[in-house]
Amino acid sequence: MTDRAVKASGHAVADEPSVLEPTQAEIDDWARREKERREAWLNGPSDEERAAYSSRLRQRRLADAFDEGEYRLEEGLRTGLHYGRDAQLAAEGAMTLFYRWSRRTFAELVKAGREWEEETALPNRRRRVPLDDEAS
Repeated sequence: MTDRAVKASGHAVADEPSVLEPTQAEIDDWARREKERREAWLNGPSDEERAAYSSRLRQRRLADAFDEGEYRLEEGLRTGLHYGRDAQLAAEGAMTLFYRWSRRTFAELVKAGREWEEETALPNRRRRVPLDDEAS
C-alpha cells in the first residue's frame, strides 16, 4: 500500500510506524514563537493595546457608576416609600389617640377650666341696689 492509499482509506498499515514525536523543525519553530511571545510580554503592551485597555476600563467604570446610580435611586425610592408609609401610620395613630383622648377627657377639661375660672376670677363688685320701698 502506498502513502496515498493509506491517506485515502484512513487506515494505517501495521507495518508503518506512526509518527508521534515532533520533528526538529517543529521544535525550533515552537521555540522561536515562544521566545517572541516572551519578549513581547517583557516589552509591555503596545500603544494600541494601551488605548484599548483604557477604553475598556473607562467603559467598565462608567457602567459601574451607572449601576451604582441606579442602586442609589432604587434604595432612595425604597427608603422614601418606607418612611412615607411610617409617617402616614404615625399621623393616623396620632389622630386616633387624639380622638380617643378627646372623647374621654373633653368633659373633664371643660369642668377643670370652669373651676379654674371660678377660682381665679376677680369677685364681682356688689352694688347696693335700692329697693322700691326705700326710694320713696
